[in-house]
Amino acid sequence: MNRTSLTRLVAGREITERLQGRLIRIMTLITVLVVVGGITIPGLIKGSSTPTRVGLVGAEAQALAPTLERTATAAKAKIALSNVSDGALARQQVTSGRLDAALSVGPSTARVDVKQSLDPTIRAVLQASVDSAHLRRALAQAHISVEKALPALTPVPLQAVALKPPPPDRTARTIAAIAAALLMYISLALYGTAVANGVAQEKTSRTAEVLLAAVRPNQLLSGKVLGIGLTGLGQLAIAALAGVIANAVAHSTNIPGSVWVLLPAFLVCFLAGFTLYAFAYAAAGALVSRQEEVQFVTLPLGLFLLVGYLLVYAVIAHPDATWVKVVSFLPPLMATVLPARIALGHIAPWEIPLDVLIMGVSIWATIRIASRVYANALIYSGARLSWKQALRLTDSAPTVKEPSRSAAA
Repeated sequence: MNRTSLTRLVAGREITERLQGRLIRIMTLITVLVVVGGITIPGLIKGSSTPTRVGLVGAEAQALAPTLERTATAAKAKIALSNVSDGALARQQVTSGRLDAALSVGPSTARVDVKQSLDPTIRAVLQASVDSAHLRRALAQAHISVEKALPALTPVPLQAVALKPPPPDRTARTIAAIAAALLMYISLALYGTAVANGVAQEKTSRTAEVLLAAVRPNQLLSGKVLGIGLTGLGQLAIAALAGVIANAVAHSTNIPGSVWVLLPAFLVCFLAGFTLYAFAYAAAGALVSRQEEVQFVTLPLGLFLLVGYLLVYAVIAHPDATWVKVVSFLPPLMATVLPARIALGHIAPWEIPLDVLIMGVSIWATIRIASRVYANALIYSGARLSWKQALRLTDSAPTVKEPSRSAAA
């Protein structure tokens, strides 16, 4: 077999092993549930909001019912009014939870009883209604017609002109940025760890020595990364399809057409990020002497992924900041930060080719270093190695146990 056929054979073996295991099914189901829940739950919460129950105590407060309803409608607030005979009964109903607030209005005072706190929007509605009634009463007592006073009381409209208005689909873009970063973080961490665990298992069980009798280290490494990467890509495709279907059913988020155009960019970022991290995780997995050490050696790589995901929230808050542009050029953070900037639409055309160039060079360098570490450390039988020791291991050949090809044959 030639080199390509052997690599394809190893990749097929990895895909078969992953698909036969229960973990891939469980993680696929969890990923789908997270995506569908993230799309449908906000819509359900928003749609199931209940109106604020306000009790009107006495004739003065009950006379404000029409004004309160008009003001609440203008403020897009949900309010349910009911008449209460006296203040003691109203306070009892507020304490028991039957009412959210009880409004009492006097000649020159007004009082709202609540159990703990009052929503600011509802408070503004009540305040505006009480002020309007007080104004009309004061004008009537001064024998001034409301029609004559209203022009002087009408506020001067203040027009706000945005010099750089946000896009109309800003909310959808923000959700797309967070969703892309979250899926990228989970996928890279999950499948990177799978690569490290697979390498460590083959090393600690001495399976690697048998496999290396038939294939070269770089073929074994490339096949493993390719197989697990294709499995992860399939899982992401299932999660993305579930999200599209959930959005179409729930209509909780309007996905802008510009984001659909950028989906291929997310795919490229995933492939580039997975390639970068998978080879690094594979090299880290080859350093261990026991399976339990995998979590320790892969911790720095996981921290890079976590920092990249958390930075996305800062990117959303300050998309045009200079430091955001600088961070998006750093290869370990690019996989999560760059898709967010693309989704938000705050990226210059010249930045994308530069990002591709930097990422390409970084992947090439990572593959070179990881392949050397992997080949040197995979059949090393001593204690856990550091990266520096693994790179220099060729110079200390007696510590490396060569596989017996005649015995394997």
